[in-house]
Amino acid sequence: MKFEITIQKVIQKEKILGLCIFFCLIIPLVCANSPSVEKITFHSGPFKIEGDLRLPEETGPHPVILFVHGDGPNNRTSGVTYPPIMERMLRVGYATFAWDKPGTGESTGQIDRNRLFEQRSQIVLDAIAVIKGRPEINAKQIGLWGISQAGYIMPIVLSKCKDIAFMIAVSCPGCAGVDQGAYLVAEQAVCAGLSETDRKQVKDLLSSIERARTYEVYVDLKKKLADFPVLASISELGLNMSIRPKEEWHAGDLNGDYFWNPMMVIEHTTIPVLAFFGEKDTQIDPIQGAQAYQSALENAGNTNFRIELIPGVDHNLIISKTGCLKERRSRSRSGWQNYAPQYLDTLEEWLRNLR
Repeated sequence: MKFEITIQKVIQKEKILGLCIFFCLIIPLVCANSPSVEKITFHSGPFKIEGDLRLPEETGPHPVILFVHGDGPNNRTSGVTYPPIMERMLRVGYATFAWDKPGTGESTGQIDRNRLFEQRSQIVLDAIAVIKGRPEINAKQIGLWGISQAGYIMPIVLSKCKDIAFMIAVSCPGCAGVDQGAYLVAEQAVCAGLSETDRKQVKDLLSSIERARTYEVYVDLKKKLADFPVLASISELGLNMSIRPKEEWHAGDLNGDYFWNPMMVIEHTTIPVLAFFGEKDTQIDPIQGAQAYQSALENAGNTNFRIELIPGVDHNLIISKTGCLKERRSRSRSGWQNYAPQYLDTLEEWLRNLR
């Protein structure tokens, strides 16, 4: 009896195996490698970082694109915003690697705002070290995709690492943080009712306040801000309209991160670069950014770069009426995937041609 049962099990297994072989021969897609997702854990200084490596269907080794987040808390898919981008990358044979920022999702620790550039760039460097040793990855085709604040992080990585083969920059500032911050506040003031004619004066005032070298100059500039009461309505951006007491004020460190211009690295960058800017971006200046990247890459002698200024889209290259933070905050979950077709199509085309 036991022998008969064993024979029956063998026969059943053989039938199952035969069916599998049949489907593999008749319907190859059944046995093709499907896109896979592997959880990866690595350490960077005080942080434990958790992320996902996504592999395309085809056989490797694959080129890979590391996602470098913008400012603020963010997980490995940035809510729902990364998947449509990753899908295009996977479609043309690129693996993707993205992780939860420290203190978000499954990653531990908290970024020290006083060491933000240092710690964030080190996380990317450590991610590169982990990913380039994997057999399914082509270590000579490691690229970066980054948005917003990543425009400061990626150039630092480029200056410290020779493993980067290409870079995709989305809404990345073409100036120092002090000027980007002034632009952001001035644009939100316009969204709140500031006149177009006053925009430049407010932007210049904000930038000059941060660059003030003496307390007397600082006080004089702050008093001039009082001529624009609309600024009080956007205090959630961290704008302090009051004047600090002299004992609490100190001049900004002109050698610090806030005053560092990433174009100092971009003007020496010769790897392929694809840079996108949204015409309605109210967080970084898209016109200045596009011009800065164009000039810096030309000065570098870079012969393989492309800059796209997309009309009718905001900071994330989402189709937008105003680009204002108020509109973005009211956006539905599905609205955060409403990318301009020009963005995703150009991205896919560029990556396909790069291989």
